[in-house]
Amino acid sequence: MAMSKLGVRGNSLTTVGTAVLGSLCLGGAVVYTAVVGASFAAESGIRTEAAAQTMSGLSELPEPPVATLEVRVDDGEEIYEQQLHCSGDPLTDPEACAQLAANSEEDDKAGPFEEVAPGAICADTVYGPETAVISGVWNGVAIDTEVTRVDSCEEARWQRLKPLVEPQE
Repeated sequence: MAMSKLGVRGNSLTTVGTAVLGSLCLGGAVVYTAVVGASFAAESGIRTEAAAQTMSGLSELPEPPVATLEVRVDDGEEIYEQQLHCSGDPLTDPEACAQLAANSEEDDKAGPFEEVAPGAICADTVYGPETAVISGVWNGVAIDTEVTRVDSCEEARWQRLKPLVEPQE
């Protein structure tokens, strides 16, 4: 019995189809690697200059504050006073300076000390008996405010100011 070549044409089409399919898979893998690799690099803190420029508006750190503040806190049983001095140097300033700056709204001149807007809707829940009177200067703005924990809006302020109103050790 003699053997003959059958389906030669079919084999060459199969080979071309396999090559095209392989190229598409390789292209998809390259695109996937580029997208996923970029997201892993961004999550792990590895940035290229282009990625830093693209993301610069999303995660800019707040400017280090310059402040001199005095706070008097009455917790219902004791009264304590403390001071906070922020020179604008994050390497030597207390951690509370950076924490308060991070709690600031970008457009608020009063920083984290912004008072509750008139007409704000707040839950009438009392979160604690504490009150704090804060005075001084925050980034050139005079601060003279009282913070309580008598409703949800004031509690939000209290939490924003927690690095200042909690006892420093």
